Amino acid sequence: MKYFSDTERGALPRTNNEIPYNVWCGLTAYIQKLIDTGYFGEQFPELCPDGQGCYGTDEKGFSLALKAEILGVEYPFITENEDPDDWMAKKPPFTPNYLDILDLVQFCYMNVSKPTLGQFHSFFGHHHITSFDRSTGQAEFLDKIDTMFSRNGVAYQLQADGQITRVLNSSLGSVTGQVNKTLDQELNDLIARANTKICNADVQVRYDALKELWDAFERIKTVFNPSQSKKQSMTQLLDACTSDKEFRVQLESEATALTTIGNSFFIRHSEVTQVKLNNSDHIEYLFHRLASFMCLLAKKLSGQNI
Repeated sequence: MKYFSDTERGALPRTNNEIPYNVWCGLTAYIQKLIDTGYFGEQFPELCPDGQGCYGTDEKGFSLALKAEILGVEYPFITENEDPDDWMAKKPPFTPNYLDILDLVQFCYMNVSKPTLGQFHSFFGHHHITSFDRSTGQAEFLDKIDTMFSRNGVAYQLQADGQITRVLNSSLGSVTGQVNKTLDQELNDLIARANTKICNADVQVRYDALKELWDAFERIKTVFNPSQSKKQSMTQLLDACTSDKEFRVQLESEATALTTIGNSFFIRHSEVTQVKLNNSDHIEYLFHRLASFMCLLAKKLSGQNI
């Protein structure tokens, strides 16, 4: 179902790199519902004492398997930083690290199956499960997760193969796919790796994307005329990009600024004086800025005889 507000004002941009507390609460409530209704019974079966097969999810088995694979989340889930016997205590809410939450989503997706209920066992008060449908269970789970994430602008998406991908904003997405391939394969590989890593859910991997792209920038300075020095080759490449003198000045200024950024921040060097970036939005901004510049430069190299 599409919510009315989405129709009226459009969906929220999926730019939130963290998992909000309300999403964590909704996610744990949904997973608990699936546990209670036997959706994890195929992988973690709770067996009828009369030997008549599975009737639900073995919560202990689910908990132990989760503990072994997802280190930052435990079941039963914790949604408050407080003593459960003192639920009125005014303490800040607890939300696990976003990577642990995404791992939990993947764990559940790989183990969920929709149960088909059979005969009611009146003595124990439960239905026996006659079969499981994994594809339907996974489709329902994927749809529910996508609804929660999209409604809250969460910048991650669960795929049908169980992988989590990052939803790029439209401007960044358009840039990552526009850098022309050149005749220098090493340069192409650096750009390709950067484009792949910027889509990763882990902010540290996105940081690596920035480093890869800056390495590509340093290499592109040399490929236009490898027989010349880096500075001379870059000067010739910028000259080839425009015949407009005023625009040429701006290109020179931007190249200098980008070089300074790469040298000043924890991108190209690792001295203690380097400024380390921690904000994903800042990483994306610098990636977008350099990728846009690289688009222009690569167009002049795509047909260059290197």
